[in-house]
Amino acid sequence: MKFWLPVLILFSCTFANAQTKSDEETVRTLPRAFCAAWAKHDGHELSAMMAEDVDFVTVRGVWLQGRANFEKYHSRLLTGRFRDATNTPLEIRVRFLRPDEAVVHWSWVIEGENSADGSSQPKRFGIMTMVARKTDKDWKVIVAQNTNAGPSVTEADDIDLPIRLPNATP
Repeated sequence: MKFWLPVLILFSCTFANAQTKSDEETVRTLPRAFCAAWAKHDGHELSAMMAEDVDFVTVRGVWLQGRANFEKYHSRLLTGRFRDATNTPLEIRVRFLRPDEAVVHWSWVIEGENSADGSSQPKRFGIMTMVARKTDKDWKVIVAQNTNAGPSVTEADDIDLPIRLPNATP
């Protein structure tokens, strides 16, 4: 009996901490929630999904530390040159690192962006990587890296990629 007690405790702890189908579904909603807040042009709502100490790197290489800086930056962006823009998730992939941490890769398309001078920009594609952590209440993004698509690369043509971005060339 002394042998089986630690084994039973180990298995019960493992199963109690295992991610659930509900966790995976919730993590999958993060990109859609991001885009829904974007559609409202609401930096505050967008920041609500971020952890207090989030590290977020934009497509232009701006490293935002903390939810307050994330909110300030995105509020300016969404009421400025992205005030008419939509951001739509294309593909979403989730991989759990631990039961309470997951990586979310998702591709997106942005349409309706304006440049600094107000001229309209062509639609563009990209991919974002988020690391999310489960809290007592919900899942929060703790780290994110957003990347614009570049020109197509022939070196990847015959590779089975988890997410392949559409050709951005008009």
